[in-house]
Amino acid sequence: MVEIDKTNFGDKGQKVIIDKISKAAKELSFPNDKTTFIEQMISLSRLLMIYNLHISTAFRTIDEKAQDPTYFVATYFDTKDIHQALWVYRMVRLLARYILVYDRYFETGNNRYAILARKVRKFVNKMLVNEIDSHHLKYSIDFSLKQFWPFWKFEQILKSRIIEGNTFSYNEIRNFNLFKSSDASLIYARVLDAKLPSFSENVSLVLHYNQALLDLIDDWEDIEEDIQEDMPNAFVMAAIENVPYKIIKNSNDARIRNIILDSLDSSRSSIIRLVNEYQASIKSISIPANQVFLKLIFDHHANTIREVILS
Repeated sequence: MVEIDKTNFGDKGQKVIIDKISKAAKELSFPNDKTTFIEQMISLSRLLMIYNLHISTAFRTIDEKAQDPTYFVATYFDTKDIHQALWVYRMVRLLARYILVYDRYFETGNNRYAILARKVRKFVNKMLVNEIDSHHLKYSIDFSLKQFWPFWKFEQILKSRIIEGNTFSYNEIRNFNLFKSSDASLIYARVLDAKLPSFSENVSLVLHYNQALLDLIDDWEDIEEDIQEDMPNAFVMAAIENVPYKIIKNSNDARIRNIILDSLDSSRSSIIRLVNEYQASIKSISIPANQVFLKLIFDHHANTIREVILS
């Protein structure tokens, strides 16, 4: 039996955590100290994780990938309302759970994941029914979710091409990465659209680019698992331009990352080109002043990826 967490807002322990989250949110130092701000975001993420526990110990890894304080901070900076920010955080996290669990279903074919995803969807519906000011989100979220569904069919096409030994151009890798990360603009940004007074579609664009980098980081962390399951991975797709997939596939786990890094050991690699292209685009996007922190987060993710490849 898979259980999904149910936050009890009347619980004394929850009030203590909410007070700590509120204090942490008020202390966010952006834009005065960028390093401190990133550290504060990490600390805030830990508090939010305590506030809204895992859906199940059996799916801890999946649930941890849905842990992102960005949407909480975006809401708090715009509204200064801690309860609104917590509502947005919980909604986005549930939606991310739904996408990630369905992602595992399409990767593995294990019906257990489909059942869990439907359970998560029921909690999304319950939150919407109980929220007076969710506006168009109540009737549009289903459409937003369905817009992302074609990605999973696209992913299976790429999987077949990888197994067949095809190589991938820079444009193909970019298309894969942007399609994979489109859940940010198609789904999660819609929650901000319904709740934030200063929301604009430019915010949605920046969120999409941020998610694109997060997905690249996830691809790096998941390389061995993706190769084992022959799933599309941006780093692998970039590497097989120089090293046949069969060689990577037949290498032991200890060598796989070195093989891939050696093939990408250049500022001209597809992954670095992606990061640089996204960063150039983001600089030209105008967003409300209280959302500029999103660009700082992008820079942090970009530096993380460059350090992986070029260090």
